[in-house]
Amino acid sequence: MPTDIRRRFAKRLKRLRAQGGYSVSQLAKISGVSRQHVRELELDYPGKRVTIVTLEKLARALKVPVWKLLQFPAEK
Repeated sequence: MPTDIRRRFAKRLKRLRAQGGYSVSQLAKISGVSRQHVRELELDYPGKRVTIVTLEKLARALKVPVWKLLQFPAEK
């Protein structure tokens, strides 16, 4: 993912996780994605990539459609 998209995805994932009331550990457990991977995605860790399978797991755990994870507000 280009850097800007990764950064925006990181913010979106963190926001949706917080809105759902989940800690990183809780989201990892219910999604089946490792805690470290969730944390690295939220921190926009350099070189960390997300696959469609991971997107599906996170979306299912957050009870949102995949497109919601990728719905970024316009930046000013």
